Amino acid sequence: MEDDAYHVPLEQHDADRWSSSTFTWDLESINTFMEQRDVDALKELGGVKGVSKTLSTDLKKGLKTEHGDYEERVEFYGVNYLPPPPSASWFSLFFEAWKDEAVIILSVAAVVALAAGLTEQFLGIGENGWIDGVAIIVACLIVSTVTATNDYVKDLQFRKLKETTEEKKTVRVIRNGEKTTIPLIELTVGDVVCLHSGDKIPADGLLIPGLDEIQVNESDLTGEPEDLIKDHKDPFLLSGCPVKKGSGTFLVLAVGPHTMWGRTLNEISEEEDTPLQLKLNDLVEKIGYVGMGVASVVFLVLLGWYIKDYVVDPMDIMNCTNNSQAVSVNDSLYSCNISATEGAQSIPHDPNHILVPGKWKASSLVEVLGGFIVAVTIVVVAVPEGLPLAVTISLAYSMKQMLDDQNFVRHLAACEIMGGATNICSDKTGTLTENRMSVVCGWSLGEEWDDTQKLEDILEKESDPEVKELFVNSLCLNVEDGKLEKKVVNGKKVTNFIGSSTECAFLVLAETLGAEPETLQEQHEAVKFYQFNSDRKRMSRAFPIQNGKIRLYVKGAAEMVKGLCTHVLKKDGSTSTLNKTRSETLDGIISTLQAKGLRTLCMAYRDFHSPQQWSKDGSGFEEELTLVSIMGIEDPLRPEVPKAVATCLGAGITVRMVTGDNLLTAKKIATDCGILTEGGIAMEGKEFRELSDEQREELLSDNRLQVLARAIPSDKLVLVKTLRGLGEVVAVTGDGTNDGPALKEADVGMAMGISGTEVAREMADIIILDDNFASIVLAVKWGRCVYDNIRKFLQFQLTVNVVALLVAFIGAVSSYGTPLTAVQLLWVNLIMDTMAALALGTEKPNDTLLWRKPYGRGGKLITATMMRNIIGQAIFQVTVLCTILYAVDPTTGHHLIWKQLPSGKDIDGPSIHYTFLFNTFVFMQVFNEISSRKVNREFNVFSGIFTNWIFVGVIAFTVAAQMIIVELGGVALSTVSLFTSTEWSPYFWLWSVLLGALSLPVGLLLRFIPVPLEHWEVEQKPQEVIEFEARAQGNNKDVVLDL
Repeated sequence: MEDDAYHVPLEQHDADRWSSSTFTWDLESINTFMEQRDVDALKELGGVKGVSKTLSTDLKKGLKTEHGDYEERVEFYGVNYLPPPPSASWFSLFFEAWKDEAVIILSVAAVVALAAGLTEQFLGIGENGWIDGVAIIVACLIVSTVTATNDYVKDLQFRKLKETTEEKKTVRVIRNGEKTTIPLIELTVGDVVCLHSGDKIPADGLLIPGLDEIQVNESDLTGEPEDLIKDHKDPFLLSGCPVKKGSGTFLVLAVGPHTMWGRTLNEISEEEDTPLQLKLNDLVEKIGYVGMGVASVVFLVLLGWYIKDYVVDPMDIMNCTNNSQAVSVNDSLYSCNISATEGAQSIPHDPNHILVPGKWKASSLVEVLGGFIVAVTIVVVAVPEGLPLAVTISLAYSMKQMLDDQNFVRHLAACEIMGGATNICSDKTGTLTENRMSVVCGWSLGEEWDDTQKLEDILEKESDPEVKELFVNSLCLNVEDGKLEKKVVNGKKVTNFIGSSTECAFLVLAETLGAEPETLQEQHEAVKFYQFNSDRKRMSRAFPIQNGKIRLYVKGAAEMVKGLCTHVLKKDGSTSTLNKTRSETLDGIISTLQAKGLRTLCMAYRDFHSPQQWSKDGSGFEEELTLVSIMGIEDPLRPEVPKAVATCLGAGITVRMVTGDNLLTAKKIATDCGILTEGGIAMEGKEFRELSDEQREELLSDNRLQVLARAIPSDKLVLVKTLRGLGEVVAVTGDGTNDGPALKEADVGMAMGISGTEVAREMADIIILDDNFASIVLAVKWGRCVYDNIRKFLQFQLTVNVVALLVAFIGAVSSYGTPLTAVQLLWVNLIMDTMAALALGTEKPNDTLLWRKPYGRGGKLITATMMRNIIGQAIFQVTVLCTILYAVDPTTGHHLIWKQLPSGKDIDGPSIHYTFLFNTFVFMQVFNEISSRKVNREFNVFSGIFTNWIFVGVIAFTVAAQMIIVELGGVALSTVSLFTSTEWSPYFWLWSVLLGALSLPVGLLLRFIPVPLEHWEVEQKPQEVIEFEARAQGNNKDVVLDL
């Protein structure tokens, strides 16, 4: 019994608590009240009823939303929205990007180079020496700017996704006397909210006294590990806490930032690195060590050349343009006649100057600094910091696209893991079927019927009126959360199901029989309610009837409820004993219905002559029942599911159905959608539980177990654990609160967006917004696409890394120095990091991704196919670049292939030769980026290129920027204009593009070199899909799912 003090009159309220506002309880007072959560204080306020009067709301009818009342409440109490924590500003991200160690070292070296250059300029011993320092600093600024902008845009994308999801959340409330569903954000103080097991409490409030206590877990907020019972002794409910058991209604007292959760939530946990990101971070570190090794060798070689040329054998340039016989250099007199001057050397192709022995100068240390800058730049280029960025970009892009495919990704890792899934354990109802229940046949009052008209005739023409009333009341009153919502759409009346589809099917049947469910529900008030759960597989409600009697209505799984019955109701209102013969007959009827793929439920009742002291679990009451009816409920298979299942099987993914339905129904549905195949096993949960661990492993290792019927949530958890123990990558669907452990245990937990409880959604990694199995298949395709995109980027970047390191090393050891300057290498770094990550990370998936087997848990990031492409392209590019660099006639100083091109080795400053080399190198990367769009055995690298306008845009931007750098870069970027330098230099633009474009035919030829393939790299249209399409065509069916 409820404490009488729970309803203390409103007049006893403490007047000091109220303000003079339109609403007499202000936010500060409510916050204080909810912080203390004092039952005595609640009694002083008149109990829940008193508080509702203060808030001008009705505990049964809820808020009245007319006359601007709702708008006033929102203005006074706020909206139910928790603003996200402030995002990092662009400037903070910019300075964060500047903290990279390599960039810091490079910047310090650039400042030193700038200071040295300015000093040389000031002393008149050099010109334009400061330009390199400025150019490197500017390049670092650009890299940091692009990095900060990427991070800032990524943060905005994730926030927008979160807001989109918040907008889609809904809550059931009572307003204007009717139950309705509203967006969660529209909830306000004074609302009466309907709660069910599995819901997450959407606001702070007070439980309204009812039939049932509820159990709530407040561990996230208060630290209390045990589930707490909420009743009149402790009616305080806190936002964000899950309802573990029971159902009821509560009065909202605080919303959004004014809730306990909102006031204590100081920060939202950030996403941790995904497994792929961690794997790539490790790869980045290893490549960085290689880069540091090469950079160290290059620096030491350059230092050796410096010591030889500037310390051991320093040489000075002597001007002999006036044909003078004696010229003073460093206080020594030298003759322009080389033969007469010891140690003098001629300068190739320069008759006006000679080299004569000189002295070491302190200013020459600038060369050492230049070598150090080049070495650090090599480290910057070698370290593929763009790899984690590519993962982030690809995941963020995929998350947004997956939302359009009805997949809301809550955890980034789920994107990539889903691509490697080897097993999918799927629910049946709503996932494989439409969850649009309808009662189509059954057995009632001793007769079978195969349409509702026949049932109507039985009740109207052949049965006692009281029997019909009992039948209709069984349909309408024993309901937990099913409701029919009537709407007019385009001039047509439409009935929408809200809540349980099974209950809604019963309500539709009741309407067909002429009843008005809502009216009946208003006229009857339950005195006891036993909730449905997966263990009981039934629910009951007790109502007063005439002469002080109590009638308990029971419904649930057919075999479960029938087993509790001892009598059968007849048409005339009398009952007969449910003997063995009748029981076997009914068992046959149930089996027949189940074999048709129908869900079977029983309705029964029991009358009590007086009010009862009800037990907590229904024992002693849900027994000795009288059977009223057996219902056959049809839940049509989704038309797109058979194709989706065939696609999964063809993609090497084992699909298993886990359902609470009986074995016959489960087998029929599983067969229809292609899950249960020849030789496959369908088993009941009880039998599965009795197996030893070894037996379960043997059963699952060869994929024989395909259907698990009459399963309870713990069966699903054991199934997932066993599969993962066998090394499988498991995705599992769930909709109930008890599915939480299985969802957490799975590699990817997938909750249902429509039928799933809030607790299940919170536990899941991905929420399937339309509850459709076909959407799960799309998630697999996007996951594989993410993995492929990272491999594409990895292949491209490693090729650039290898080429850049080899060219720098070869140039250094051959005394040519490094033909690519620090600033040019930084531009290449920008191309291959940020720009390539954006281009290759946003490639869209195609159907052929599902023509391969899953890469599973141990799929390689770098396969033999990729190594072949990387090494082949690197050999080609290094060969071309070395040919451009070294194929010079020593007698003429001009190139052996391009006769008019003078060598740039001895030219002090930018040259056409080195500009041509740099331009060719960049265009090789441009065309190799196109070639890297395919990493397996695909030959057409242009396939689908115009479906990714981001890729096209990045390529166009890179080409345009390269043209600007070459034509306008000048001394800062060590380039000369190829269009205007000489009348023949424009041809080198054409040569640069042509040599770069050779990367495409080279890539094509490389694909003909046989290498061992990973089993998941083999791409062939699966036999399962071919057979399904043939069957569909033979049956004149449209294949409705375009995967």
